[in-house]
Amino acid sequence: MTMKILVWDTCAIIKFFIKEDGSDTVKWMVENRVLYGLNFSVSTIARLEFEIVMWKKAAHGKLTIPQTRGILKRAGGYFGNVFRVRDTNPIPAFRSGRPIEYNALVNKYGLKIGKNDRDVWHLMCAHNYLRCCGGKSSPHVVTSDPNLKLMCKSEGYGIIDPIEKRPEDLEKLWD
Repeated sequence: MTMKILVWDTCAIIKFFIKEDGSDTVKWMVENRVLYGLNFSVSTIARLEFEIVMWKKAAHGKLTIPQTRGILKRAGGYFGNVFRVRDTNPIPAFRSGRPIEYNALVNKYGLKIGKNDRDVWHLMCAHNYLRCCGGKSSPHVVTSDPNLKLMCKSEGYGIIDPIEKRPEDLEKLWD
């Protein structure tokens, strides 16, 4: 079985903890990760954004403070065991190619630092920390974010949009 490397964007991680469009697909992927040889990776920024989004939901009345604390406490066990933060270590040796630099991606996509540059970190995680695996394990990004989807496609990475893909679609893809 070939390992399938999936880099998760913040919006996909949130779908695991809060019911919204695409949650069924996300939960199915987590429940079947061993069966299908799935490796879930996240960037440091996704881990941080996740907490920020949870507290924003509490501030806007979509979650209570106790619900938010409960989700964050439960999420702590998932980060590290299920969703592995990859870009906290030195960049691994490449079989081919070179690491992508932050400024190069910001310039390439006409992004503004501190405004719309967060997606660059997800893409860098896929490229710099997981591309070295090579072969059929080339990373796919799990996201519903239209801008990140465009950047990832432009860089040659596959996309799994949990709103568009159903568990049945993924079963066919991975069987």
